[in-house]
Amino acid sequence: MIVRDEAARLGGCLASVAEAVDEIVIVDTGSQDETVAIAQAWGAQVYHYPWQEDFAAARNAALKYVHSDWVLVLDADETLTPAMVQALPTICQQPQWLAVTLLRQELGVVPPYSYVSRLFRCHPQIYFQRPYHETIDDSVLALQQREPHWQVGQVNAVAIVHSGYLGAQRQQKHERAKRIMANYLRQHPADTYLWSKLAGVYLAEGDFASAQTCIAQGLNASDRPASVTYELYYHQGNLYSAQQQWAEAIAAYEAALNTPTPPLSHVATYLRLADAQKHLKRWGDALTTYDRLQALDPTLALAYQNQGALLLRLGHVHAALEKLQTAIDLWQQQHPPEADRLRQELQAMGLLNG
Repeated sequence: MIVRDEAARLGGCLASVAEAVDEIVIVDTGSQDETVAIAQAWGAQVYHYPWQEDFAAARNAALKYVHSDWVLVLDADETLTPAMVQALPTICQQPQWLAVTLLRQELGVVPPYSYVSRLFRCHPQIYFQRPYHETIDDSVLALQQREPHWQVGQVNAVAIVHSGYLGAQRQQKHERAKRIMANYLRQHPADTYLWSKLAGVYLAEGDFASAQTCIAQGLNASDRPASVTYELYYHQGNLYSAQQQWAEAIAAYEAALNTPTPPLSHVATYLRLADAQKHLKRWGDALTTYDRLQALDPTLALAYQNQGALLLRLGHVHAALEKLQTAIDLWQQQHPPEADRLRQELQAMGLLNG
């Protein structure tokens, strides 16, 4: 881990992995709170590294202190799921696996899932690159090309839960992200991965002109991974949607869905595709999109809620209430205040008994 002023969250993170790891290596980049004391209380080896506006450099500094055969990388605003704790020993016994892509659940944002390369062998030729949105992916690919027997595994059940987008932290993260990525891209203009990431930051801030420039830079490059192509088309769809260009948005979302990427990464695209279809009154297409989304992720309350609302609008009351009740049941498990809000709204409409 690399941390700075994470006293409020570090304990929860370390508690989630305490029974799963042989050592905890933490590099602190300048904490002024109780972060270091909390880490040491959990038995962590704590080292210090001066912050240089470069996440990869800090992570690589931490890797130098690792002695275990495998490395699990977490941030303080993440926790490891109990299911992943159970699965770790088996995963680390796979003789051909060099690295493992883990499914991360993102709380408070859409898309709600992402795949991250956070589990890998402790190998001198595996290291992080890029100062922001740093990954080991390029070094893993280079090592595979030299030693073709290595494989990259994938875990499709939620392994990591990320809460970092909750609360007031988002704007601070955006400013730092823009500054670091823009500086890097001035020297590495062919990095389509970071063009896509920077486009997402500009979109979130409503800076559509800058977002369009980043998307164009990424899509104009001929050599890019499928995951980057997917994300660029997804951002393009969001840009068109923000400008109420619904037909263009639908085309972009469909282009994203046609890329060979893991299905669970498509959740947000299906949600936004259905929304665009509704704006064009393509009701049947939107209902079908919600059906596909529910098949993809049967636990996604928003898919049932949005479909129920559409069915209600179309006059299909019985079918609508079935979907909305499913949404309430799921929200009750995942976010009870939303279940209460939806239940009260339906009661006020006379559609649900108290």
